[in-house]
Amino acid sequence: MRPRIEPQAVDDFAATPGGQEYAQVMGGLHDGLLADRPPPYVVRTLANHPSLLSAILPLLSHVAGNVLPARERELVVLRTAWRCQAPYVWAHHHASGLLVGMSETELARVASDDAEGWEPFEALLLCAVDELHASSVLSDGTWKQLGDHYSEEQILELLALSGTYRTLGQILNSTLMPPDPWLEQPALLPADPRRSASARPVGGAGSRPRPRQHRGIVLQGGNGLSLLAPAQARTEPSLHEILVRFPGLLSAAASAHDAASRLLLIRRNPADVVPDADGCPFGATHLFADAQGVPTLVEVVEPHDVWNVRESLARILEYAGSGSRHWPMHILQRSLEHTARTAGVSVEQALKETGRTLDEETFLRTVESNLVTGRLRMVVVTSELPPEFSRMIDFLGRQLHPAEVYGVELRRYSDGMHAAFVPRVVG
Repeated sequence: MRPRIEPQAVDDFAATPGGQEYAQVMGGLHDGLLADRPPPYVVRTLANHPSLLSAILPLLSHVAGNVLPARERELVVLRTAWRCQAPYVWAHHHASGLLVGMSETELARVASDDAEGWEPFEALLLCAVDELHASSVLSDGTWKQLGDHYSEEQILELLALSGTYRTLGQILNSTLMPPDPWLEQPALLPADPRRSASARPVGGAGSRPRPRQHRGIVLQGGNGLSLLAPAQARTEPSLHEILVRFPGLLSAAASAHDAASRLLLIRRNPADVVPDADGCPFGATHLFADAQGVPTLVEVVEPHDVWNVRESLARILEYAGSGSRHWPMHILQRSLEHTARTAGVSVEQALKETGRTLDEETFLRTVESNLVTGRLRMVVVTSELPPEFSRMIDFLGRQLHPAEVYGVELRRYSDGMHAAFVPRVVG
């Protein structure tokens, strides 16, 4: 995915006052990660706001200095990058950590809540960063312990260092900035388990839920218990109809870390929706949104078309890439009102059922904005996914941030008289 703000070209940047100031700063460095390297993306991105770059360059130069020992400085930056889930900062300062003598084992431990293995003061530094990230203030106990080792100048430096890289993390995350290409084999950012339930970790392939294989389901009924075993999928009822009536089956994919997430159907496939008077193109993709206004695009592959999974994935990627063209505001509004009317409820009632009270215009403006910026989820649903599909989903999920990609197997279980449909998330 391309950055939202393109870094200035190296030659163009070199001709600007900011580029010349950066060259002067780098002229005093004879070694280190940035020596003999093109200006990094971070400064060439900030160069799109010259006065901001001019303000922040001296601060970046200062906090890279020797007020704090180099190893302790990198511990603070790396812990800040991990807590902020900032992959650009993590990748670059992982390399810097190696340069100042940290081992790969120590670097891996920075991204852990376990304090074992650190010197007491190093563990205190990591704790200080955690407190700043959680509440923007150091506790009395942490302040006192820092004061036993650091001068007031050094404590202020620590605060400025963590705050500076938290700001950079927000800028680089929001602009979707990848690590610089000259960084060989950039380290992947480990997921942070403390992240809020609504936030998806930016990096790390292991942050998604593991697929779970069900061997059977026990059903309790009036005649006692019966075992529902995996059964062949049927064309009736259609998977389309099941998902439209029970969107909660998608909740695990809709928000991998929030089981309480509820989806609102905005528009189903065109089989029975109001036609677009302006001829706006639309395919077979259902459009849902959660209480935060994050769109979920759902492609359904019926059992007789299971070979068509790859084509459905390509189709949903195409819709995601041009979502604002397929679903402009007036189409979203028309679709939601028609869907609510078909269900026999008002739009206000439908919105309340998601768990968030928003007026229709605010909600749909949020959905439209998320479509424009690519903050959305893509889900392919079928009765059985090919084995290699998991690898495709995992790869796309790591490349397309902030978009999320999932597969959902909607498996059928039956004892001959009763049947149940159970979702299994892949991705």
